[in-house]
Amino acid sequence: MQLGWVDFSKEDREKVLDVMNLLQEQGAVDEIGIGLIRDAFANMFFPGTSTVQTIAKYFLIVPYVLKEATEGQYGNDMSRILRRIDQEEKDCGIRLMQNCPTEEGIIGRRVLPKGWVARKPSNIYWNGIRTYGICTQDLTIPELLKASIVLQAQKKTSALGNKGDDTTDSERDDADAGRDVATQLFSVPDDYYTDWRENLSIYLTASEAAFLRKMIETSVADSLLGYLLKNNIDVTKYDSFEAVYEDLKEETPAELSKKMKIACDFNRLVYVARVRYNHILSNGQNDDAVAEWEFIEENMAYMISVDIDEVLRVLNITNFRLRRFLTTFKNALLAGDLEAADKALVDREVEIKTRSRAKLCRRDDYANDTWIGGRYLDYRLFSAKRIITDIYHGEEGSHV
Repeated sequence: MQLGWVDFSKEDREKVLDVMNLLQEQGAVDEIGIGLIRDAFANMFFPGTSTVQTIAKYFLIVPYVLKEATEGQYGNDMSRILRRIDQEEKDCGIRLMQNCPTEEGIIGRRVLPKGWVARKPSNIYWNGIRTYGICTQDLTIPELLKASIVLQAQKKTSALGNKGDDTTDSERDDADAGRDVATQLFSVPDDYYTDWRENLSIYLTASEAAFLRKMIETSVADSLLGYLLKNNIDVTKYDSFEAVYEDLKEETPAELSKKMKIACDFNRLVYVARVRYNHILSNGQNDDAVAEWEFIEENMAYMISVDIDEVLRVLNITNFRLRRFLTTFKNALLAGDLEAADKALVDREVEIKTRSRAKLCRRDDYANDTWIGGRYLDYRLFSAKRIITDIYHGEEGSHV
């Protein structure tokens, strides 16, 4: 199937791409419509992250490029500025490939240097850049650029009113106005330098690592991400969200620990639903689903012990259909009524997809060993782990 763009603005096109990419993110396959809760927990624990983010360096590269744009270095025509930003991001990708040929995490590696990606680093990292206060304004990139153009014009007009017509002075005033505007819009490391492209690599410098740590710890101090950084926790030892909770539940602040426990409780119910989903899909012929279901049955009370209303309350979610599905599924399992539990899963998929698209209504289309969806949720732990370890390595200079 091919998609075309009809009368879409750049912002509209990027919103559609956001949705399309979200559906392709690792662990985002959501046959039973629990993504609203999954994402709310992920935003609570690891704000500013996304499963399509790769290396922490882009939290600096993108502001460096946009800082130049808001300084007026790319002109004042919006369409030209946006094209220039796109080209600069692509050129950075090429430089990273040249300087770090064996490293992973470079956006566009598969298509560079001839091609480029539909979803740019600035789009992928922009929410985090705003969340961490690296950009001081809660605006979209086009809105930010428009604001910078207006601010520069105002500063230039003010400067012209105070000086004569000397060309050199006018050019200097233009540059000063651009720098003043960019300083208002972006925070960058203290030793930021204009030739940052020289020897560009995927690694954070010590200054960049310290800066990013400070911005995250300051802006999202109450989050699990902020706690892990502030306490220099070795995140490489964790292979699941529950492992983080079990290791730190006595050390984390009480409120954070409570929310982590609720997330773990919910995670087990999701796991049960996903295993049962695949059990139904294969008509009981998927060996993994059968084996995992046997374990679940032996530990059912623990596996579905979540307080669903507490989950929705903590996340401030009011979704009647989602609550009805979760409650119906859980209560059926508590009553030992597998037929009712299976019906709840089928009805839920039909509700969110329609019967013609629901996989559980087209079981013959799938091989018995097919596994649809994931198992346990990670709430973006693995994306956060990369950011944290990149910061640690930058501070230690361990890549040198």
